[in-house]
Amino acid sequence: MIARYVSRLLLIIGMVLAVVVCASPSNARSNSLTASVAGTTWAGTDSDGDYYEYTFQADGVLAYKSPGGFYTNGTWKQNGDGIYMETNHKFSERQGRISGTHMKGKAWNIQGHKWTWAADKK
Repeated sequence: MIARYVSRLLLIIGMVLAVVVCASPSNARSNSLTASVAGTTWAGTDSDGDYYEYTFQADGVLAYKSPGGFYTNGTWKQNGDGIYMETNHKFSERQGRISGTHMKGKAWNIQGHKWTWAADKK
C-alpha cells in the first residue's frame, strides 16, 4: 500500500516538473529545430580582434584554435538554438545563439574581462 502511494506521488511530482520545465522562458526562446553542432567546425573573430576556430566534438569536448595555439581542454553544451562553451576549466566562457550557419554571443573570463564573439560554420 505504501509502495503504491509512493509510486503515485513520484508520478505526480514528475508530471509537475515536466510542466514547469516545458513552460520555462528559456525553453520558449529556444528553437528546437536548430540542428546539432556536434561534429562541425565554426570560425570567427571576437570583439578583441582575435580569430578562433571551434570544433564541437560529439562527446561534448570543444577543440579550439586560438591566438595561443590549438587546444582540446574545452567543453560545450547546446539547448535548441542556445550554445554554451567553456575553455581551460572555465577560465573563459561563451554563451550565445545559433541562427542557421551563424552563431554569436557574449564571453567573459575569470579575470573579469568581457567581450562579444561570432562564428560561421565552415
